[in-house]
Amino acid sequence: MSFCENLDVKIWLTFAQVLLSPSVEAAERKSDSNLVSLPGLTGEKTPPKASAFTRGLEALEAKNYPLALTEFENALAGSRIDTTPQSWLTTQYQVCNTLNLLGKRAEAINRARQIVDACENSLGAEDPITSEALSHLAFLLKNNGRLAEAEPVYARNLAGLVDKHGEDSFFAASARTRLADLLMQMGRMDEAENHHRKALSAAQTALGQEHADNCYFLTHLAYCLHVGRKKTEATKLMNKAFSIVVDTDVISLTHAGSLLRRQAEFFRDNKQLDKARMTGLLCLQRLAARQETNRGRFFYYDRVKELYHSILLADGLKPHEIKTHLAEVETQAREDR
Repeated sequence: MSFCENLDVKIWLTFAQVLLSPSVEAAERKSDSNLVSLPGLTGEKTPPKASAFTRGLEALEAKNYPLALTEFENALAGSRIDTTPQSWLTTQYQVCNTLNLLGKRAEAINRARQIVDACENSLGAEDPITSEALSHLAFLLKNNGRLAEAEPVYARNLAGLVDKHGEDSFFAASARTRLADLLMQMGRMDEAENHHRKALSAAQTALGQEHADNCYFLTHLAYCLHVGRKKTEATKLMNKAFSIVVDTDVISLTHAGSLLRRQAEFFRDNKQLDKARMTGLLCLQRLAARQETNRGRFFYYDRVKELYHSILLADGLKPHEIKTHLAEVETQAREDR
């Protein structure tokens, strides 16, 4: 891969992970958080007022979902798809996420469909923001159990990325893995395994055989084989993926949270509790420390917490010990933000 292609991958990945809260802040800073000097004082300035987007995140953290929805809708007033598309999409995500948390699942999905239409009309079908909007719609459908509706959305996004970047691109490989995971959830194991193998092959072509980011694709293929009861190959591939986690700054890996969760599940199921505790803790710490726009923070946190709890319980910890430990993890994560 050339330097320019490498750079393009890094730019895309930065966007695709949706770590866009700074851009939301910038869009609102002029109207919502100006510093004011008061005459007659010592030159001190009043602290900046938190933006509507930040207040929305804080409300989500406190599980005050009605307030969060109000704040995110207010934040949209300072963001337009034609001038600040990333900020606009990021804030729209949180509106959908909050509606979902309020139990308004159909409304959240309808909103996500409208977001896709708006992106296609304003930015075009090939724009990366449109691709991310499609991915988010599929994600919402899948996580609300509407698997049959999610499949064509995942497939459409994959086809678009293949057309734009090629079959053996990192972008197509990532989208193919998401489709494969859905097919696995639907019980279509042969199709899922085939897609996972294609995704790993594409990633190895795009990144190189030994690139650390292949860990994501190795992990998901191994987990699919595990579910399909192909124990020998599953164990071999998962151990290879785990060695990458041990030898790498795992948090810097693409889709680190997803691969850590799958590894924790695999090692728990196979009674390798030392590895399960390590990967489960890393995954929980990563999610707990994040307070930005990534959808995983609010969709997966409770799920990962339950997973880690089950690992600790299997490893012999008492309920009160687990409760204390989890509280310590969350406290440390807040301090590290």
